[in-house]
Amino acid sequence: MKQVKSAFCLENADLIFFLKHRFYRGDFMLKFADAHCDTITKLRPQQLALGCDTTLAHLDLPRLQEGTQLQFMAFFLQQAAPTEAWPLLRKHWRSLQQAVALNGGVEILTDLRQAGCFQQTERPQLLLAVEGLDLLAENGEAGAEELFQLGFRSLGLFWNNDNWLGCGAAAQGVADTGLTLAGQDFVRYAEERGFLLDWAHASAGSFWHGAAICHKPLFVSHACCAELCLHRRNLTDEQLRALGESGGWFGVALAPAFLRPDGRAKLADVVRHIQHAVKLAGEEAVGLGSDFDGLDELPLGLEGVQSWPCLAEALVAAGLPEALVAKIMGENLLRFLREY
Repeated sequence: MKQVKSAFCLENADLIFFLKHRFYRGDFMLKFADAHCDTITKLRPQQLALGCDTTLAHLDLPRLQEGTQLQFMAFFLQQAAPTEAWPLLRKHWRSLQQAVALNGGVEILTDLRQAGCFQQTERPQLLLAVEGLDLLAENGEAGAEELFQLGFRSLGLFWNNDNWLGCGAAAQGVADTGLTLAGQDFVRYAEERGFLLDWAHASAGSFWHGAAICHKPLFVSHACCAELCLHRRNLTDEQLRALGESGGWFGVALAPAFLRPDGRAKLADVVRHIQHAVKLAGEEAVGLGSDFDGLDELPLGLEGVQSWPCLAEALVAAGLPEALVAKIMGENLLRFLREY
């Protein structure tokens, strides 16, 4: 692919239009896949299904249909009181079902082996995730079984705080004792049941505990590289190597605070973290974990899901081969899920 430096001089809407055509030619078709967004907690069903003001949210279903093959939809419940978490989850679940029915052009993925595989039309797939399992403190495996029946397939054990499973990322440098005994038992159950376990938001101790007992590859949906920006949510080089050696997958997040110590992130900072992660974890192990709609702002140069072609162009401009860019933008995540 020839580099088109002048493309960056175009107005952003024109640039995105230009890049979509650039990356959708017959011999090079990008497949965008993203392992984390919080949009379901932000938009009403009609806004999600039919589109919304792009200043209101980073994505909606019509924008997903312009090139995304797979989007994780995380249900974030940590700010709800324990007695309100389950009712809130069911409310968000009903909202998503309503939005999918209204839109008609997306489907919910429940069989990981079918990630990126389309039976009839190429409709974007949504994978349901829970971020933080405090809501299972009272009912454990029984509650997880209900989640499975509702179609949830990814479980984020923590959201920074400690819980019944062990220590979250906020425990870094304090009393990081890793997973509890109950947490270790739950990890074994969840793997056997067919859940994808997400170690984003885990403390270092919990991460290493998981690495020691998990039989399946490690998965971190959204984080960045601690070597480039020291933050409790970012992975060290040692963790990135271990993840890669396990056959795992790592999603680079767009959180400015994860990308730069001063939080003034640009597109080039996302590229730096992707390059570093590839160097440590391997070319097959790195992809996108945007955290769309969980962030107040995005790095300069990105506006939402419609901007993925801009990141692809920036990766090519940084010297990454087309084949590697295709892996990072989606192929790695789709393959990882099919093989998990």
